Amino acid sequence: MTEDKARVRLKIGQLEVEYEGASSFLQADLLNLMEKIVGFYDEHKAAIPADSPPDNGAGTGGGGPLDGFDHSTNTIAAYLNASTGPELIIAAAAHLSMVMKNGTFNRKDISDEMKSATTYYKDSMLGNLTASLNSLVKAKRLNQSAKDTYALSANETKTLEAKLAQSI
Repeated sequence: MTEDKARVRLKIGQLEVEYEGASSFLQADLLNLMEKIVGFYDEHKAAIPADSPPDNGAGTGGGGPLDGFDHSTNTIAAYLNASTGPELIIAAAAHLSMVMKNGTFNRKDISDEMKSATTYYKDSMLGNLTASLNSLVKAKRLNQSAKDTYALSANETKTLEAKLAQSI
């Protein structure tokens, strides 16, 4: 018998806890977990930076819609409902581009990020990496700037920003 999975993310100021796993934990221990987090926050809030106001990009700072975006590849894959190799590649590329601020990234960077998304990664995805990368380049979702070097296309970046802006 398989157990239901659940996911929860709690955020108080800059303190954030994310859990994904058996729903029985949440049913039995969520209240206790929240009490401990609130207690920890109250005790240590002087050492935890306060949330900064969101930058809407209209000021002189020139910030984009995802300033302060710091989700893992696993979390990005969750927001994108990544269920295939190409979708996980896009989640990995989004992390490398939008979180790590890498303009370009290589094949190894992509595969390492895919593997870090343990909830979504399957070994078969790495076996199909070449075909998946080629299909994403042909679909103009990724740009290939050199052999085994890629970047998100401008259109894909705009699409991802719109989807992921809802998560922050």
